[in-house]
Amino acid sequence: MKSLTTLAKTLLTLTAVALVSACSSPPVVGVLLPITGSASSYGDSMKNGIDLALEEAEGTLPKGFQVIWGDTASDPATGAAELQSMAAAGARIVVAGTTSDTAHALLPLLEDSDVIAVSPSASDPSLTKESRRFFRVFSSDELEGRRAGRFLYDDQDKTTVLIYAEDTAQARGIEPPFRQVYEQAMGGEIVGRVVIGSDGWEQESSDILAAARPSAVYILGYGESTIDVLRHLRDQGYSGLICASSAFYTNQIVDDHSDLVEGVFFPQPAFDVKTEGDLAQDFVAAYRQHYGVDPDIYAAHAYDAIRVVIWTIDEAKAYTTSEMRKVLAYGMKEFPGVTGIIQFNDYGDVHHNPIMFIIRDGQVLNYERYIDEETAKIRDRIKNLLSN
Repeated sequence: MKSLTTLAKTLLTLTAVALVSACSSPPVVGVLLPITGSASSYGDSMKNGIDLALEEAEGTLPKGFQVIWGDTASDPATGAAELQSMAAAGARIVVAGTTSDTAHALLPLLEDSDVIAVSPSASDPSLTKESRRFFRVFSSDELEGRRAGRFLYDDQDKTTVLIYAEDTAQARGIEPPFRQVYEQAMGGEIVGRVVIGSDGWEQESSDILAAARPSAVYILGYGESTIDVLRHLRDQGYSGLICASSAFYTNQIVDDHSDLVEGVFFPQPAFDVKTEGDLAQDFVAAYRQHYGVDPDIYAAHAYDAIRVVIWTIDEAKAYTTSEMRKVLAYGMKEFPGVTGIIQFNDYGDVHHNPIMFIIRDGQVLNYERYIDEETAKIRDRIKNLLSN
């Protein structure tokens, strides 16, 4: 009996030591971005945003705070391996999951490695439903697809559309809600669907464009894939409305292909350099001062993601996944972000309704604001004509 009592006391002591050790573990944060590879333009913007946030938080970071950087190389398998390395190094929370495909590769490892992920940009609707350890500060594809459907049919009176879709989780997440709104609810006609990069896709596209003469096209792809479609459409002399997904836009894409992206519409979360509010404008000014360019949505969302992580660590009772998940799921109420108020629902999503943007003369403009400004110019011209 005495030996059992002694064993029980020993186990209790070991448990207490383990708990104290867990509570006193220094906060190690992983940042896993596509620094190289096809998605590197997104990674560059995100790293800038995170670096800026860390610099601003210097002196107020939790004691022992450490960042481990990793490169997915724009490859899901590489990203999964990097996440395991970060977990082995002590990271219990990471900023990771830039693209939806990479995020899907990370999901099984979050439970196995005892890690929480805060994604700055992965948008496939299924991600947050498949893991209780995955949170994101970026809008779900469901909201984006619906907004694009309403914009094309209601706002622009485009009754026929040709879809170009990349074979990615992002495209698969956007297309169903787009079809639901545009085709089923509104009554628009989808005249065809071309898989970007498939054998003979350009000829298939040319045939549909000639036969169906769609009034609009909707491109669901990341940057370079969307540029391939835009180049093809320009070569074909297509003159209808072109709408892309938010995944195509980065500052680098616009700068490198200004002639191809001119006049392209796309929905994205409601952040741009003219976003009102001191927090957003302070971020824009600081970003410009540091990097000499305007921040894009990926820089802004990464900036918010690392700020959410820092705040969560600071608020949690211990640096453990269970305590940090409690803070993210139940303790984060109307957190002020440069991309809008951040508060996670039961799945780990934020609700930021996308708005439409247009590219004019190399500038990415809030379309509603652009229309208001152009309307004001027309009114001024009319007043001048009448006064003369």
